[in-house]
This record gives sequence, structure tokens and C-alpha cells, in this order.
Amino acid sequence: MPTIIHITDDFAVIFKPHGMLSEGEGDNSVPTALREALAERGITPEGIYTVHRLDRTTEGLMVYALTKSAAARLSKIIADGELEKEYSAKISLPESFPESGEMRDYLFFDRRRDKSFVADSARRGAKEAILTYKLTEAGEVREKPAAVARIKLQTGRTHQIRVQFGSRKAPLFGDGKYGSRVNYKRASLRCVMLSFPWRGERLTFECEELKLGSE
Repeated sequence: MPTIIHITDDFAVIFKPHGMLSEGEGDNSVPTALREALAERGITPEGIYTVHRLDRTTEGLMVYALTKSAAARLSKIIADGELEKEYSAKISLPESFPESGEMRDYLFFDRRRDKSFVADSARRGAKEAILTYKLTEAGEVREKPAAVARIKLQTGRTHQIRVQFGSRKAPLFGDGKYGSRVNYKRASLRCVMLSFPWRGERLTFECEELKLGSE
């Protein structure tokens, strides 16, 4: 079940668990579960509107609009680049990997294969992807070099964090699609900070980063 972090008449900020769908309806979808959780509080919203997404295997903070007008406002905030997000990721650590830096690539998303690729900037459909990161913890997991990275997205491309780290031989734990050889059944990517402007102020929500020692 998602955990409600903050709720107003306009929106709800929640923590999405690993394995849940961020959109759609059904027993394993956040909108359905959120509707049930609100009903238990005696709240019947106009609707549950998904304005951004997290992959099924990603956990962390999300915001859902509870009215059509809030959905339109949040969608514009996102389109204008005003929704800020930071992530925590468990990664395999290759040799000579910088402790901090910027990753800048052109990415192409193949819908048929449901996978993103680093592409030549001239390729049709390729979009620039930028993020910055800093390693907050380093050590070993199952006798293999590993680290936790704090990541700030400058753009929001499909599977962006997964493909950019994977292409540099630092895949997220358990992410076989992008090169991981670690058999990992829990979330290795978490949205830990969400910030957006609302009614004249900037609202910021945070949760705990991932830790190497917790599996």
C-alpha cells in the first residue's frame, strides 16, 4: 500500500512502494490503493489523476492530483520544468568511477523493446538527457564494489537514470535490462525528494536515502 505523506484538497503526496504501478487501475495500482486509503479517512476526491510516473521497480515520492484543475496546474508545472526530483540509487561501482559529476547523453527510447539507448545526437527521436550525481556511500555488497548515488535530474527521459548509469558500467542493482549481474529483488532506485511551487510557495518533501547495508 502507498503511504500518504501529505494531503490537501488539491493533491496528495505519497510514497509508492517497489512493485506497484504508478498509473491505471487494479489491485496493484497506486490510484486504486490511494482511493481506498482516502475512503478510510472519509475523503472522496473528485478523482485520482496521475501527472507523473515512476517505473514499477522504482519506489519513492510521487504527487497525485485530486481535482481536474489541480491536475492541469501540476501538468503545467511539470511541462515548465518546475517539478524538481532527486533520487537515491544502489549501483555497482566500476574502477575509477568519479565521486561526483554530470552525465550528458542523447537517449533514444525503443517502444517495441521498452528500452532506452544512448544514441548519436543526430538520430531521429533522440533527446538530450542530463543529470548530476554524488556518491554518498561506498563499500561492498556480496563481495563486489558498490555505492549509493544521490542523483538530481535535469531532464526527465524514459529510464534515464538506469540507462545513463548502465552505459557507464555502473548499473543499478538487479537491473538486468541495463547490464546488472546482481540478483536483487528489492528497489535499487528511490525518489527521495520532490519539490514544486504551489500557491505562491515552494513545497518540498523528502524521505530517507537507500543504504548499502539494507537488503
